[in-house]
Amino acid sequence: MKQLISYYRMPGDREEEISRLIHAEGLDGVENLIYGSQAGSPPFLQITVGTHLRYWPYWMDLYEGNKDRLFEIFTNQDNIRQMYGAEDREGWIQVIRANIRAALAEKPRYLVWHVQESTPEEAFSWRFRHTDEEVLAATAELYQSFRDLIPDGVFILFENIFWPGLYRLEPEKVEYFFTRLDDPAHTGLMFDSGHFMITNPDLKSEKEAALYIRECMKRLGKMRALVKGIHLSCSLSGAYIRQFRRGMPVPLTNQVMMRHICSLDHHDPFQTRAAREIVEAIEPDYVTHELFGNTFAEAVEKARKQALLVTGARKTQVYHSVRLHKHFKETQIKSLSDFTLEFLCIARNHLTRIASYLRKAMTKLCIKILVEFDSAI
Repeated sequence: MKQLISYYRMPGDREEEISRLIHAEGLDGVENLIYGSQAGSPPFLQITVGTHLRYWPYWMDLYEGNKDRLFEIFTNQDNIRQMYGAEDREGWIQVIRANIRAALAEKPRYLVWHVQESTPEEAFSWRFRHTDEEVLAATAELYQSFRDLIPDGVFILFENIFWPGLYRLEPEKVEYFFTRLDDPAHTGLMFDSGHFMITNPDLKSEKEAALYIRECMKRLGKMRALVKGIHLSCSLSGAYIRQFRRGMPVPLTNQVMMRHICSLDHHDPFQTRAAREIVEAIEPDYVTHELFGNTFAEAVEKARKQALLVTGARKTQVYHSVRLHKHFKETQIKSLSDFTLEFLCIARNHLTRIASYLRKAMTKLCIKILVEFDSAI
């Protein structure tokens, strides 16, 4: 089992420095977030174990050619093109293929693809137009348009989200999906513990969360072997889920969407043995510590502590890079969570570049920075 950390490459990052930082903290490599169509120059071949592909939370209307709905949300063709990189299904598929080729240039062992569908309005109302089965069927069909790119020895791992798709990982729906994928040599699951916890707002502790996840894995039976990796983080957000107003905020601003997503999906580290119990229940090949921090070095330190909970390994030396701290503000602007990134694109009706390591405590600062840079984005 390899223990990794989620990583978004910034201009000027050097593989040797990132390698020294993560290995000093006892981690084996990174899951590299690849959102564009151009490969890194040079690619980080030594530390990249997995790559996370670009994420479109709302895509089925484009895929199905529902132009009326697209124009209702985006208002014009230029905004549609800015969101998807194309104006129609075939053009969008070419964007996806370019993104996959860029990710494969890093020579990963696996790729990650989110399975879900939600408009910004649905993210607040929690009244969804599409069922799990509809999203799964469309995703499996979409996969056929790029499966030829996946080389032997590389898996594309489909990740559960707390919206329609791989919602609660019910066995009958997992079987339905993988039967339609029809590619067992290249496909599997990436289990996101935080996302799965959000599907049960009654959870009050890490212990209850571990039990909830173990029960899910038990229900999957032999299909548990599909789970090749875990995105390990803790999101006990039940209190917020129970109380937030079900309806589209007016106006829907970046700040409102950012608060909402981060109030749902905390990306906190586990603090108890529950982390180990979850990993033991799944027995994955990869554990990616997907945690927020004010700097990458801080996220790595949190990952180190969570990794110790998983394995009980001895404490490792702490190494901090001054240069990684100096680029904090630039990082906050250019990469947020993969979740919030595309939702804010929709909310604004044009592409937005914002930060990837957002933590609840940093929300006000990030909002201030976004307001200051708004005219430049």
